[in-house]
Amino acid sequence: MPPLLQLSDVALTFGSAPLLDGVELSVSAGERVCLVGRNGSGKSTLLKIAAGLIEPDHGSRFVQPGASVRYLAQEPDLSEYATTLAYVEAGLGATDGAHRALQLLQQLGLTGEENPARLSGGAARSSSSATTAAFSRT
Repeated sequence: MPPLLQLSDVALTFGSAPLLDGVELSVSAGERVCLVGRNGSGKSTLLKIAAGLIEPDHGSRFVQPGASVRYLAQEPDLSEYATTLAYVEAGLGATDGAHRALQLLQQLGLTGEENPARLSGGAARSSSSATTAAFSRT
């Protein structure tokens, strides 16, 4: 079976310095992936390419039909949302049912009524986890 996500020969340059060159990444159903590297080495940029938020200068991106790829910024901005439920709902895909946001929040021990401005750092991360970079089959 083909992978859910595959990046092939991906390259990206910022200014005159290459950030990514010849990167290969393949993620199959049920796999977990960990990216390790120094600050500025391109980990977040690679995830943005995987999520389709940035186009590489070179290479290809394949996402299995029926799979979704989502990206969560390292420092999510929750300020424009009145509740954690509103934040998670904003991150749902077109095929997600309305109940999905509450289900995700409840799995994290949140009700959805929490004010994001009043969350502790850990609780804010938990609510953000409901919309994190995820590979899933719909």
